[in-house]
Amino acid sequence: MTATASVVVAAITTIVLGYSQHAYTCALEPSISGGITISYPGSIDVAVAVANARSDGLLPPASSEAITNEARLQQMLADLRRLHTRLNKARGETPNNSAAAFSLVLVGPGLWSHYRMTNGGVLANYHTDGPLNGKVVVLTHATALRAMLAGSLSIERATELGLIAYSGADTAPIKQALEISL
Repeated sequence: MTATASVVVAAITTIVLGYSQHAYTCALEPSISGGITISYPGSIDVAVAVANARSDGLLPPASSEAITNEARLQQMLADLRRLHTRLNKARGETPNNSAAAFSLVLVGPGLWSHYRMTNGGVLANYHTDGPLNGKVVVLTHATALRAMLAGSLSIERATELGLIAYSGADTAPIKQALEISL
């Protein structure tokens, strides 16, 4: 483990001490000044993978410029909308898309979104409060999602590096939908 990853793990472990499994607060909220949340089991692994990918130059370094939480939120929502558009375009290529639903969390701020694939299109809700009950959860980071959307990081490589992870009973249809979309 690199020194950067060790620092990230130490910081996150400190935060975990106060972690409640049912608290899904987004760190972009005004009451939390630029903090980080542990949104879901597996979030720490993704955060460490992001730190390692940044150290290895596979992802850009964290921005040191001052940016408001509102601006960060708007950037992330724009990326989530791009993902939504791509899921809509690819939905005809995935089997059983009418029953698929999943939650996606952007590790770090703990920003949740929900996606439901229907015959009429993909329905999306952004900035939600936690995962859909009993559905697949996709964990990634805003920087990794942006790189996948831009085409500078394949979803296969992101999966291999731990920059995107899945949790739940039947993840195969969701993985396939994202592989087609990203």
